[in-house]
Amino acid sequence: MSVKRVCVVGGGLAGLTTAYHLLRSGEDLRISVLESSSRVGGLLKSEFVDKYLFDVGGSHIMFSKNSEKLNEMLSLLRGNYVRHYRNSKVYYRGTYVKYPFENGLHDLPPEERFECVWGVVEAYIKRVKNELSEPRNFLEWLPYVFGDGIASKYLIPYNEKIWKTNLSEITLEWVEGRVPTPPIKEILMSAVGLNVEGYTHQLIFYYPSSGGIEALVNGLLNELLGSKRVEIRTNQVVEGVRASGRGGLTVETKDSCFECEAVVYTAPLKRSSDVFKEVLGGLSRELEKLRSVPIAVVGLGVRGEARPYHWIYLPDKKYLPHRVAILSNFSRNNAPEGGVSIIAEISFRNEDELRSVPDSELVRKSYEDLLEIGLVKNPELEVSGVWRWRDAYIIYDKNRSEIVRRVGDELRRLGIFINGRFGTWEYLNMDAVYVKSEKIAEEVVRYVRSRP
Repeated sequence: MSVKRVCVVGGGLAGLTTAYHLLRSGEDLRISVLESSSRVGGLLKSEFVDKYLFDVGGSHIMFSKNSEKLNEMLSLLRGNYVRHYRNSKVYYRGTYVKYPFENGLHDLPPEERFECVWGVVEAYIKRVKNELSEPRNFLEWLPYVFGDGIASKYLIPYNEKIWKTNLSEITLEWVEGRVPTPPIKEILMSAVGLNVEGYTHQLIFYYPSSGGIEALVNGLLNELLGSKRVEIRTNQVVEGVRASGRGGLTVETKDSCFECEAVVYTAPLKRSSDVFKEVLGGLSRELEKLRSVPIAVVGLGVRGEARPYHWIYLPDKKYLPHRVAILSNFSRNNAPEGGVSIIAEISFRNEDELRSVPDSELVRKSYEDLLEIGLVKNPELEVSGVWRWRDAYIIYDKNRSEIVRRVGDELRRLGIFINGRFGTWEYLNMDAVYVKSEKIAEEVVRYVRSRP
């Protein structure tokens, strides 16, 4: 009996961890990972510019509430990692406020501190007295939970800046787990100067000691390429997935065809209507309604002395980036001695806007903003780079959930399993991708076993 093949479309974190879990399952499968670009890794790519290393897909760290799965991920690095206690800030009106903002209220002037505390208390009282309507969208949810002060000063402007979308169009599906609801007691404690740590699921995080975040990808590759049952094919742009004559599936690329029993699809759903037009029919066009936020990542290699922070949030629209990460504070191996490696993340309304701003302008403005907020002492820009991504943040609008459900159900019936941030059009952290990939692998194994 011939060995059954599973095709994994996309070689980012979701695709590689799915292949890894399929390999670990012990099932006698041939696994073909098909990546459209010349290099696997997706958003988890790192590049050196001279001696400065940049995570070119944005700032990524390793953390999880699930210690078992976190340890499994860390084991892929074979000891090549450092442990950090988060030190991050919100730059608000000239002040570095402890992150998350609601736990750094003591850093604010007394008047603004009172406005934030009163807003929280007032919202709480009104909720208890049923004087507030249940929030229908993200814009209404922010003051409902955090009060008008914190919402208007930080949460609304920051989220408007990153999403480049009317927040009333964003549903509440994604909020749980991404925007934790702080206990009112902790907000009051922070306001009077008692130390409180919010977002505790990421308070302790890990990061590769050398190689940047791509070290995790390389750890996965070491496991996968050590097996004769796995092949990784790059420069394979998938043009179609269709039913084959023998009851399986055919994955077609520009110059190859892959016959397989099942497909795990992690490429962007939004851009896959043509890929699935034969198996989904008219439903495939619904995928074009899915929305995302494109970003540019600007790398700045600076000679100087950086503040000790890991990342900084910039809610003020006068600054171009919405978030800045000092990667040389994640690992000293990310910059030469006396150097600072920084990445600035900038979101755009659409792809046209993403393409319209030249690299030189993105670098110039990002560096000027870095100077204005005093992030590096005596800075001197040595190297820079710009990387653009058409899809970065998933927008949860009213259409997303139903489209993904209908498409996912129909594809699963045919032996095609969607997975990952872009395959399921879901805003997932790295640990969630790892865990979901394990579950998808189990589902694929059961499906393959059930076939004659």
